[in-house]
Amino acid sequence: MRAAERESLARELFAVHSQIFAGLSYEEFRSYVVERDAWRTWVYVKHNSAGQVVGYTSMHAFRVLVEQRMSLVIRLEAGTLPAYRGRDLTMVYAVLRLLRLWLRQPWRQFCIFAALTHPSSYTFLSHYAPVIWPHATHKDIPADVMQRMEHLAESFHLERVDPANPLVRHVNWVTLETEEERNRWLASKRRDTRFYLDNNPGYVQGHGMLTYIPFNGSILLRSLVRFLAGRGRKITRLMLGKEAAAKGTPRRHPIDSAFQPLESSLPRDARH
Repeated sequence: MRAAERESLARELFAVHSQIFAGLSYEEFRSYVVERDAWRTWVYVKHNSAGQVVGYTSMHAFRVLVEQRMSLVIRLEAGTLPAYRGRDLTMVYAVLRLLRLWLRQPWRQFCIFAALTHPSSYTFLSHYAPVIWPHATHKDIPADVMQRMEHLAESFHLERVDPANPLVRHVNWVTLETEEERNRWLASKRRDTRFYLDNNPGYVQGHGMLTYIPFNGSILLRSLVRFLAGRGRKITRLMLGKEAAAKGTPRRHPIDSAFQPLESSLPRDARH
């Protein structure tokens, strides 16, 4: 995409983002979501039946040297207006995209790395990801995994909120929610939700909890099966178009693969 088109896209997305989150200026949002200095960036934009943007998922692939091994690290940002949540196939598209990346270089180390700023995000991922750190039932993170998480947090400039707590970081994405919505989350009895709230009570101030999801082909397929099994009936209705008119369906924006790979701008001897 040309610079003017990316600028137009960023403004459209920020108009939705600012109805869901606080904490970022437009310039910070554009740099973080659309103009990210990643090896690859894909943005999936969700429209309603009137063609209005109602949500987005931005996925970035970074090449990072971790433990003397070149790794592909996926980072995500997403936001959807309340009326349109849980009614699309974005996760299916994202998993298929990750599967394609893995198939091209299955010998690499792959992971999703995030600093999640709301219990809904952690609850969703912990439900569908076969392997996730930290986890409510495996509270002791293996030393090598924790070392990896610390390295990635430093690489992405995620500063600790408390010097004694390596998991909670400054992110400054604050989810806008009513007092009733917040209280509903705080009263949740779900084990994974309670785990997140116990470890990151400061999410209301934009603090994020580090989350690490290693993946390969097997893990991705298991995640996809879990998702399809859990939402089979709703997905069938979406595929048949019975909910599309009312709630909108996501479609991939041309920004997909439009950015020049970062490695192509490096000197030949600096490429991996």
